Amino acid sequence: MMKVNRRSFLKLSTTALISACQPDKTSIPADDIAYSIRIDSDQEVGHQILWQPSLRKGTLKTTDYLIVGGGLSGLSAATQLVGRNFVLCELSSKLGGTSSQQVFAGESFSQGAHYDLAYPINYGKEVLSLLQQLKIIRLNQTQDLWDFVDKKYLINEDQAELIWTPKEFRHEMLPQGPFKTEFLELISQYQGHMKLPTRLIDSQFHNLNQLTFRDFLIQSLHFHREFENLIDYQMHDDYGAGSRHVSALAGIHYYACRPYYDKKVELFSPPEGNYYFVQKLADELDPTKLKTQHLVRSIKSIQSGFRVEVADLSTGLLDIYETQFIIYAGQKHSLSYVFQADAHLFAENIYAPWLVVSFILQNQLKSDAYWQNDMIFESDKTHKQKFMGFIDNAGQVQRNPNVRVLTAYYCFAPDQRQFLSQIKTNAADIVSKTIKQINTHLNQDIAPLIQKVFLKVLGHAMPIPTVNYLLNDQNKYRSKPNLVYAGVDNGRLPLLFEAIDSGIQAVKLLD
Repeated sequence: MMKVNRRSFLKLSTTALISACQPDKTSIPADDIAYSIRIDSDQEVGHQILWQPSLRKGTLKTTDYLIVGGGLSGLSAATQLVGRNFVLCELSSKLGGTSSQQVFAGESFSQGAHYDLAYPINYGKEVLSLLQQLKIIRLNQTQDLWDFVDKKYLINEDQAELIWTPKEFRHEMLPQGPFKTEFLELISQYQGHMKLPTRLIDSQFHNLNQLTFRDFLIQSLHFHREFENLIDYQMHDDYGAGSRHVSALAGIHYYACRPYYDKKVELFSPPEGNYYFVQKLADELDPTKLKTQHLVRSIKSIQSGFRVEVADLSTGLLDIYETQFIIYAGQKHSLSYVFQADAHLFAENIYAPWLVVSFILQNQLKSDAYWQNDMIFESDKTHKQKFMGFIDNAGQVQRNPNVRVLTAYYCFAPDQRQFLSQIKTNAADIVSKTIKQINTHLNQDIAPLIQKVFLKVLGHAMPIPTVNYLLNDQNKYRSKPNLVYAGVDNGRLPLLFEAIDSGIQAVKLLD
């Protein structure tokens, strides 16, 4: 690891951040700042499900399969239907869901999930086969890992991560010492058993789904507050909640799902993040079958299958689709309005809201570039509005050498979602406070370098894998055999591999 010598150290207190988000693609020019703030949120548009806007009558269309949702799960399902009659409906103006991207001045940057890691050979063969078919991965027989083909998007280990704490900068989240040694010894017994997709995990480990990760750890470790704070940061990063909320199975999986401790596991992060995978999947499909700005408003069972109301937001028309089969890869909290009969199946789901703040800068930062810049605060007591840190695109492949993109992430507690409706009012304040946090890490004021700011609201970014959430595929209890559910919010971890597998398995259930 490189020595941390890039700057002198500043110690600033944590700023409490009140966040929010509502209007779709709103630009806010501020009188006292030299840049505009663009807010991108599907939340307001999605609420058309609730208040039934006046739409002009469209046309009656027929298809064999209708896919709800154009994220990774919906697109992976679509790849299994190539050669068949299907249509995919996605609310957003772009595909990708929580793996979306944005482009400014020729530079792509992620507005959601932004990396993945090499895959062990005992992972699910269906997903591995699809990723190999897409020329994303190839087998490294020496390492017994599926590595990435596009090597230019691998993150250099020396630039991978820099962690700010009120006491120091460091490169490792869990510092060396007896606590880390005991922790890794405890986790090591599960190495090789924590597979993806999680449906492949052997039943002997299913009892770990019945207690929290914290309860599991305190059975064997002296779990002091500082160490718990670091574990909680990592749990928030992948799962949207801390060790008191996620299951032991989810927590152990985070540390034991890959051979991190005895092999070099490739870290893959293109500038556009996991939209890279989205584009690879979409390239396999007929673009005329991928309908963006299409809101599925209601699903009704009829004798021949289903009658689906679809609002075409680009034309203001309300079309009717008649279809034999439906793959519901959208967020399940919407079922209360779209297909009430199965809403109860997902009533216990708890979602973590996220806010993504991307700064487009003139490329004049003085500090060294690290891909991931974590910020760990001692005062993270309530975890209500948690500033995670930021990604620096100078640690990736840069397509425009004149532009530097810093993308900051906030993870919110579920009961903070109400603040997301206030984003237009609070955007300038949120941006200002985020700038202060980044300045603390970089020891440089980035404000004079800002050209534009993008805010991306993810009101239901990920399902939190709470106790007894995993391993519960609600397809077993669905009311209609020809309507199946895909997506990570169906008893899965909020991970790319799980999303892709869910789409593949959904089509299998219909065949």
